[in-house]
Amino acid sequence: MRVKTVDAVSMVDIFKTLNEFIPEVTLDFTEEGLKISGIDASKVVLINVFLPKSYFDEYDVNGEEKVGVNLEDLTDLLSGVTKNDSLAFSGEDSMLTVEIEGEYYRKFAIPRLQVESVELPQTDLEFPFRAKLITPTFTEIISGFEDLGADAVRFKSNDGKLTLTAYSDVVESTIELSTENGGLLEAEGSDAESVYGLEYLANTTRLKRASGSMEIRFGTQLPLKLRYEMPQGGYNDFYIAPRAE
Repeated sequence: MRVKTVDAVSMVDIFKTLNEFIPEVTLDFTEEGLKISGIDASKVVLINVFLPKSYFDEYDVNGEEKVGVNLEDLTDLLSGVTKNDSLAFSGEDSMLTVEIEGEYYRKFAIPRLQVESVELPQTDLEFPFRAKLITPTFTEIISGFEDLGADAVRFKSNDGKLTLTAYSDVVESTIELSTENGGLLEAEGSDAESVYGLEYLANTTRLKRASGSMEIRFGTQLPLKLRYEMPQGGYNDFYIAPRAE
């Protein structure tokens, strides 16, 4: 098994984002592409990642290869990656080989782990509202909410508009997005309203460099689905459970 991408920074951002939620994952290299899934310890956030083989510049996988990794160890190894670097993974026996090539060549080998499998809930939900927007719009809004010291965000759809209200015991801030004001690229569905923890939303925004556009789906007392869209049809999906009020 050997896979390689010239966009090492985006791959590292994916691993760093996953590490905000789960300490270990199984990299499931299939003939269709790389699949990663997991759920955080609090069982609030479910994650599904898919990067098709066309996302990679080199993808040599026969059948299926599962590689367990500790994300903190992996991201520490990749901390020096720059935008001019390529990143390759290859596996033999009990070790995963990581190669970084740019201004100079670096090679590491880390143990392949046996990651305990966790039964994941079904994600085939019907969401009443869907919106699409550019990723920087969402990540800048969430960053601003963090700066205010908010701890929760109310998502509300009404007449095709999406209103985000961040609040805590001492602060409240509201932003309205629509196709008319340019905040949304697309919007469709019925009226809905739910509240989600700001910390979980913020932990997904490390993907702002890797993703150009994203999709938001939610419904009243339903999980929030954030899909960070990647090149070649890839995606990073986060299902965030609603907060009880």
